[in-house]
Amino acid sequence: MITRTVKFIDANKTLSTPEEIEMTVNELLHTYPCFTLSDWRLACYMMAKEAFGPYYERLKLAQFVECFAKYEQLKAPVVNTIRENERQQYERETAEALRYITPEFGTEFNPIAARVNRPEWLKGEDRLTYTEREEMEKRAKTKQQ
Repeated sequence: MITRTVKFIDANKTLSTPEEIEMTVNELLHTYPCFTLSDWRLACYMMAKEAFGPYYERLKLAQFVECFAKYEQLKAPVVNTIRENERQQYERETAEALRYITPEFGTEFNPIAARVNRPEWLKGEDRLTYTEREEMEKRAKTKQQ
């Protein structure tokens, strides 16, 4: 991408040797490690369009760093908006999940115990199963301890 940009802009003083191009790429990778390939491609495309200003017949490492910095400034509000939207979505999902987990009135609600009175646990349609009875006994023991 860098060599294609250098060839397209066709400045007099430019990166000419592979060592200069390698140094430029290494410096850009070190300075902007969070850039993806699409960011590199878009920044180089914007450089070719001279969106960051004219180059005055000089295209060296300093101009690449300056243009990438301007691209990062253009990209920052978009990234902040994406992060804010992700944070709001996370908060909505958390609130929705907690709505089902926490009881409505801030007290412990036991649906099994709410169905019956203790002495009548064997009567009629409110009769508890063996598993429900064991669970109620375990809860009673843990509350006593």
